[in-house]
Amino acid sequence: VRVWINGEETLIISKASATFHIMKHSHYVSRFGSKLGLQCVGMNENGIIFNSNPSLWKVIRPFFIKALSGPGLMQTTESCIRSTKRYLHNLGNVTNELGNVDVLKLMRLIMLDTSNNLFLRIPLDENDIVLKIQKYFDAWQALLLKPDIFFKISWLYKKYEKSANDLKEAIEILIEQKRQKLSSSEKLDENMDFASELIFAQNHGDLTAENVNQCILEMLIAAPDTMSVSLFFMLVLV
Repeated sequence: VRVWINGEETLIISKASATFHIMKHSHYVSRFGSKLGLQCVGMNENGIIFNSNPSLWKVIRPFFIKALSGPGLMQTTESCIRSTKRYLHNLGNVTNELGNVDVLKLMRLIMLDTSNNLFLRIPLDENDIVLKIQKYFDAWQALLLKPDIFFKISWLYKKYEKSANDLKEAIEILIEQKRQKLSSSEKLDENMDFASELIFAQNHGDLTAENVNQCILEMLIAAPDTMSVSLFFMLVLV
């Protein structure tokens, strides 16, 4: 693998088993990437995926662990079935003039709807958010391992930065709606969702608004990207 470290081209040769050994180790806390590139997509020392700040990473990690293993996850199967039925009922929305179904987009829509029902629970325009997620990942992939000199030429990276900001702004609007919903609720759910836990942590001074926004963004983009692609290729192989 050819990457850039401190502005120098570096070759890393490793077996998949070695990578697995490192990532499962208790001392593993972060991945590396271009600091300037991660700043453009909001991941530099923020969120969970590429957060290289160990102290903050350790504060954030329990929220993800609880969300992905707690009582709320028991609703996953039911939520997936409900979302799948909903989008299969409206299959025409992902079918072109020739009758071909955009299966990958269908998977992304289902995964986003499921993630929203589990972790945020705010009405959203799935088609708009899925498109923004795709552009966000294009930006992420384009900027992650670029040398610092790349960011000295604004027209090279500004279009990617805009794509990242478009998604961040859309998520921030949804989170503000969530805040308003929580503040107007007379009674809280017994099992609080991921977004609610983060917002209350911010209210207690444990996290910043920027931390909350990035964590929710990363939780919502995970399934529409990785899981939907995995499901797509499983269907292709079948």
